Amino acid sequence: MYIAFKHLHVLFVVISVALFMLRFFWVLKSPQQLQKKWVKIVPHVNDTFLLLSAIAMIIIVGGAPIGAAWLSNKIIGLVGYIIFGLIAFKASSAAWRWVGFLGAVAWLLFLFHVAYSKMPVLFA
Repeated sequence: MYIAFKHLHVLFVVISVALFMLRFFWVLKSPQQLQKKWVKIVPHVNDTFLLLSAIAMIIIVGGAPIGAAWLSNKIIGLVGYIIFGLIAFKASSAAWRWVGFLGAVAWLLFLFHVAYSKMPVLFA
């Protein structure tokens, strides 16, 4: 059962990152695309399933996210990704949007590293 949720989780991650990249491209080049109904709904639905699959894996292994340092690092990384993602989409200047985008990508790389290595980077 764990493997099934892990594969679902990875699928939702890939979809989430692809949607993030696409929406950032649209912010810069075609903002009217962001007004489409599906663009406002699908990322939130996908991210909800992403979170639910993570919670399911934690429940299956009987883990506590605060007890495992690498899971705590993933939570910190997720918060960083969300904050910089908001900057990428909400900033008024293109320069700050790029700062947000690059910061979000950096946090994504951090999350990928921690997810695959299971080694905490922060507060190890």
